[in-house]
Amino acid sequence: MNYTFPFLFAGAVLAMSAPVAAAQGNYSAALRTILTRTATGTCPSDMMQPKLLKACKQQISKMGPPLTKKGPIKKLTLLKADLAGGREETYVVTFEKGTPQTWLIGGLKDGSFSGL
Repeated sequence: MNYTFPFLFAGAVLAMSAPVAAAQGNYSAALRTILTRTATGTCPSDMMQPKLLKACKQQISKMGPPLTKKGPIKKLTLLKADLAGGREETYVVTFEKGTPQTWLIGGLKDGSFSGL
């Protein structure tokens, strides 16, 4: 079964711009932690700005169980880092089961993210 997750957006609309090539992303560990905690049914309040946290709490019942079914994250592959309007990184996330998914994370301020 293929699951499509709604993107959690809080704050600014994503701006289109030329990606910045990067060999290694800055946010891969944070993305792994957020997805892992979300799979357990917990929105990581220490890593999310208020609007993103609110969106996560509203969607956790639809996001957590499907993430759990995919199993642990096997690999995160950085696709691009975009610096327009603040750093955003796009990854392909490969889980133990199911098809890989593309996730974007960004808007880091004071240790928490505004977009996922």
